[in-house]
Amino acid sequence: GTRIITFQMNQKRNEALANVKVRQAIVHAVNNEGIVKKIMKDFGTAAAQQSPKGYLGYNDALKPRYDLEKAKALMTEAGYADGFDATMMAPNNRYVNDAKIAEAVAGMLAKINIRVDLTTMPKAQYWPKFDERAADFMMIGWHSDTEDSANFTEFLAMTPGEETGYGQYNSGNYSNAEVDQLVLDSAKVTDTDKRAE
Repeated sequence: GTRIITFQMNQKRNEALANVKVRQAIVHAVNNEGIVKKIMKDFGTAAAQQSPKGYLGYNDALKPRYDLEKAKALMTEAGYADGFDATMMAPNNRYVNDAKIAEAVAGMLAKINIRVDLTTMPKAQYWPKFDERAADFMMIGWHSDTEDSANFTEFLAMTPGEETGYGQYNSGNYSNAEVDQLVLDSAKVTDTDKRAE
């Protein structure tokens, strides 16, 4: 399959997550390749972006960025060398190894002094919590029905809007007007080369 498993960081719930260097530190602290090897037993691919290989808009130049020392340095630059407390929620029966992945990520974040209070639960209880944006980190998996990168951004990263329906699975409250406009503009482009760009 081409489902992407990711954690959204809620920039409104946790002040530290509003700091771009903290978010970059988190990206560098999570060993995606290690998760694929140890937890997924190589039945997966370490992602470096929302789009899987083969999807329109996939960028082959992006690679996983695991670098623990860089992660620690970014935390120091951000003023969080001593870390901070955060909450995390994930389902335990929705995605393959979902709870194990969440446990691994929480352990990796501990190495940069982010103390994670992790709660996992059955999907029937999880989705209402996801909709509430009930934790600082929320797990979500996404497969684009259109096999096009814009689908990921429309649902996972556009500014949430009740009237528009955009960003309805953006539990991190990420909001960027330029990104929103690019997704809307791409919806009018049918030339595949231009869409990929």
